[in-house]
Amino acid sequence: MWIFEFGLSRPRRNLPPRQTGLGLLLVAVLISCPAAQAQWAAYRGDTARTGAPTPVGEGIYTTTQLENLRVDKQWQLPPLTDATAPPSSRGFWSSPIVHGNRLFIGGGNGVFYAFDRYTLNELWQYPRSEQPPLTSQFTCNPSSFGIAASAGIANVRGRDAVIFGAPDRSVGAGLGDGRLFALDIETGEPIWKSDILAPITGLTNLYEAATEQEQAKAFEETHQQIGYSAPLVVNDKVYVGIANHCDNPIQPGLVKAVRLSDGGLESAFSFHSASPRGGGIWSSLASDGTDIYATTGNIRSGLRPGDQIVTNHALALLRLDGQTGNLRWKLQPVPVELDDDPDWAAGATVANSSCGRLALSTMKDGWTYAVRAEPASQGGADVAWQYPPTGFPFGPTDNWTEHGDTRFLRPGLSWNDTFVTLAGGLNINVDKTSNYARLHSLNVCSSPEQRLRWIFDVPRTTPGENYSLGVPSGRAGFIFVGTRSGWLVVFADPSIEPPSGYRCEHPDVETPICTQFGFRLIPDPQIVTEVQLNGAVSGEPALAADRVYVATTAGYLYALRPD
Repeated sequence: MWIFEFGLSRPRRNLPPRQTGLGLLLVAVLISCPAAQAQWAAYRGDTARTGAPTPVGEGIYTTTQLENLRVDKQWQLPPLTDATAPPSSRGFWSSPIVHGNRLFIGGGNGVFYAFDRYTLNELWQYPRSEQPPLTSQFTCNPSSFGIAASAGIANVRGRDAVIFGAPDRSVGAGLGDGRLFALDIETGEPIWKSDILAPITGLTNLYEAATEQEQAKAFEETHQQIGYSAPLVVNDKVYVGIANHCDNPIQPGLVKAVRLSDGGLESAFSFHSASPRGGGIWSSLASDGTDIYATTGNIRSGLRPGDQIVTNHALALLRLDGQTGNLRWKLQPVPVELDDDPDWAAGATVANSSCGRLALSTMKDGWTYAVRAEPASQGGADVAWQYPPTGFPFGPTDNWTEHGDTRFLRPGLSWNDTFVTLAGGLNINVDKTSNYARLHSLNVCSSPEQRLRWIFDVPRTTPGENYSLGVPSGRAGFIFVGTRSGWLVVFADPSIEPPSGYRCEHPDVETPICTQFGFRLIPDPQIVTEVQLNGAVSGEPALAADRVYVATTAGYLYALRPD
């Protein structure tokens, strides 16, 4: 009876409380990033999208210093000049990146900015103030408002460049086709503009179509976008994922590659997630330095009556050949019959752990997976584990799990053998929404019984509220995360600071009776500091040397430092 009440498929062993995982937190995971660089030059800090790329021992990261973290400088987006623009378009939905003494970020207003990272004085903007911003005429959510994804740094023909994706009305049908831009970091002048990667050929709204003819017209149009997918620079190419505007209508998911030298489309590389449509790539791609890792969205809700699925790499975690785009392996836990829109929106993290290289991600339905990167032969994925361990793949007639439009959308944070993620938890089949403001730390190389290291309920949040948390970042065992209510919260991994106490690993079981039901007591991490900001934090804190940088959906950019 207790198994049903707690939403588990099997009992857990009674194990004594102990701190698991990191032990000596000495070296952050680094893949294809300069080893000694204390910058934040890409989304999640590196091309592996670990969220914790910087070596330990650099910067402000001690408990004493972080306890005194405060806002040092701030900057606000200028007022909107377009009276018809949605109010949300005046915020930041992307995250800042830092290179040298400069900070770069794009706004929902369609303008990309460069700042002095110490003073937050604006150095340049693109497009210039007298030129039209980079916006789309097809808008439906923040991914459509101007520049929604973070940028990346690369060297293009001997010049340091910042690369980002955005809609551009100056090409195609003039509706806001998505393309990449490479700008000189000193001047903001374009080095190249890529070919069109995500075209919009019409503005017919499927959900407002009153007739079959209007519906048919919507399906004939292309409503693609780059949206939240930050450019991935690997070797001589720049990769980006392509999704669509609010499934209106759903489009085939794509990975596009352009030449780093000139932005021209790399014709030798091609990947389509699904045919006739589906599998949008909403998140940022990751890399192990050679191949590409992607996660894809739903397929069933976008099919028209009579459509026959020809290709289905939707709702999957994928490894692609970096030269050709050919599929090396895929993990596809949820069948089409159970697809109620659980887009795999969090993106992949590539971790070099003590048990080998792993691709890690949490699906939108709340389940977290680790896949062994090797061997890379074409076929099914070699799954290391699932959390919670309820079993997979889910069967077509499975009626005890929900795979719907829940809000587990944020990429995880990885270092050593640790993965910190927004996940469904052990009560996933009872009340998974209670985990929207709760981070789980998982030991990626442990036994299933020891998988969960700790649970942390982030303060300054409303339990069960959508988008309660932004994207977590980490350094030297400290975790930084923003909240929807406008706070930056910093807490310490129990490996570097004693926990505030212990709690039951099952969030619905009270601590005094935890072990009686076969569960473990696990550490409850210690809060280091909380700093109030203006506006919700959707993206990640950028942790660069002696500053922390955070942007909010109210249009504020903050530089924080200790007193």
